Amino acid sequence: MKIVDIFAKKLCSIAYKIKGSDAYDICEYDRLLDLWTDVSYLYQYAKSNNVKDINKFVKARLKDATLIDDFLNELIEDNIPLDKYFHQLDNNETGFKLLSLRKGKTSKYDGLRFYAIKIDDDCFLITGGAIKMSFKNKDHQDTREEMKKIKMVKAFLQKNDVVDIESFYEFRTELENYDK
Repeated sequence: MKIVDIFAKKLCSIAYKIKGSDAYDICEYDRLLDLWTDVSYLYQYAKSNNVKDINKFVKARLKDATLIDDFLNELIEDNIPLDKYFHQLDNNETGFKLLSLRKGKTSKYDGLRFYAIKIDDDCFLITGGAIKMSFKNKDHQDTREEMKKIKMVKAFLQKNDVVDIESFYEFRTELENYDK
């Protein structure tokens, strides 16, 4: 696992190792935005998920992907906390929680989700994302897989004593040195 900066000191993303290789895939942020803006991928995804109006689905996901990218860039440029985008994954979660699990969405109608861990105030680590196809994450294969990934990364961070932005960047430096 490798940690990649998206927006320095505020938003990072995981790059997972490619199975059967020592190489890393591109980070989840870039990988997902690439998929979510690939018309042929979205078409096949809609088809395999039995979407009735495939053209409407594809257009909506393309719009969502652009909106997400623009929204995150705007938040960073205007120095607005990323909490404006990343909300608690569990809608019943309240108060401060160490390494809180988050979902990123621009509105309740947004069909795409980034999943992230809140490291500290205005510091998030994207672990993956999905096209939201069901109300509950447990009801669709893709979101179930993303829940496994986010919990795995959280456990990995906890095992390595990451509790805030300082310990996160210290651990990140250790990871980079380990991979050299």
